[in-house]
Formats: sequence, C-alpha cells, structure tokens
Amino acid sequence: MNIDISASLSLLNSINVAQERDQNKQNLNRFGGLDRLVELINNQLSNLSTDVNDESFYESGLSAEKVLKSREMFDCNIFPANPMDSFLKLLYDALTDCTLLILIAAATVSLAIGIIENPSDGWEEATAIYIAVALCSLIAASNNYTKQLQFKALEDAVAEDEESSVIRDGAIERIHTKDIVVGDIIILQVT
Repeated sequence: MNIDISASLSLLNSINVAQERDQNKQNLNRFGGLDRLVELINNQLSNLSTDVNDESFYESGLSAEKVLKSREMFDCNIFPANPMDSFLKLLYDALTDCTLLILIAAATVSLAIGIIENPSDGWEEATAIYIAVALCSLIAASNNYTKQLQFKALEDAVAEDEESSVIRDGAIERIHTKDIVVGDIIILQVT
C-alpha cells in the first residue's frame, strides 16, 4: 500500500493542534483511530524493515544501517530557514505607511502651492517634508532589517544547542535534533 506523504502530513497536522484535544481526537477517529495511524507508520517504515508492533523495536531502536537508510529515504530533520525580507521590501513597507503617505501628499500639495506663490524658494518647505519622510523610512527599514538579522542569529544559536535522546542499537544516545530520522524512538524528557 503506497501512502501519499502529503496526506499523512495533513492528517498529522489535523490531529496535533495545540489546545484542541477534543477536535484532535475526532480527527484521529475520523481517520480510523490509533490503529490506522500505527498502520500508516508501519507502511512508511516497512522500507526500513521496522515494525512498531514488535516489542523488541522499543528496546533496541534503529540500527546504524537503518538510520542511514532512513536518512537516504526521508532526508534530514531540518526545518527550512525562514525567508528574510529584503531591505528594499522593508523600505517599501515603511514608505507605504499611512502617516507617511499623508505626509507625501501634503508635501506634494505644499510644493505645488509654494512654486505657484513663490517660484524662487517655494520648494523649501516641501523638500524638508520629503527629506523627513525619506529619513523616517530609511531608519524604520534599517531597524527592521537589523531586527531580522538578530532574530535569525538567535534562531541559529538555539538550533545549534538542541539535543534529544533516542534509542539506537539498544542504547540511549544524545543526538542533535537534525540527526533524528524517521523511525527513531525519541525519549521525552521534562527539563
């Protein structure tokens, strides 16, 4: 039986919604209950010659050979990096702020009236408003871009420190979370 991975991901997402225990249970029962979920897992793991109904599996976990095979089949346990907004996108967002748009419109009206009433120096007031809008936008975009860089550095630092305990080859091992593979038995610990 060939299982569609996207269907299993949507299933897992529907039965693992925080704060919705009753809805999670209804979605699981609609799918066929815990037995159907175990069947789905067994079908996915059959290529690894792993059976979650086998009691010895819980004592020994995956062998080194099965870990390599699982990594080849399912790839690494790494979340894709959150895309960062470019500086130009942040600058555009800052320029499209309602207050700054009103100031730009006021500066344009001031420029038109100033040139009509006093052609020699009627542009000065409007230019000052345009400069203030440009400075506000650049400062806001720079601050937001710096915050993004700091947040990404923090995410990377936290990701480097994450470790989990798994059972492999009959022993408990501490491994980096990116080294967890499909089929690993993870030991949950309260820290």
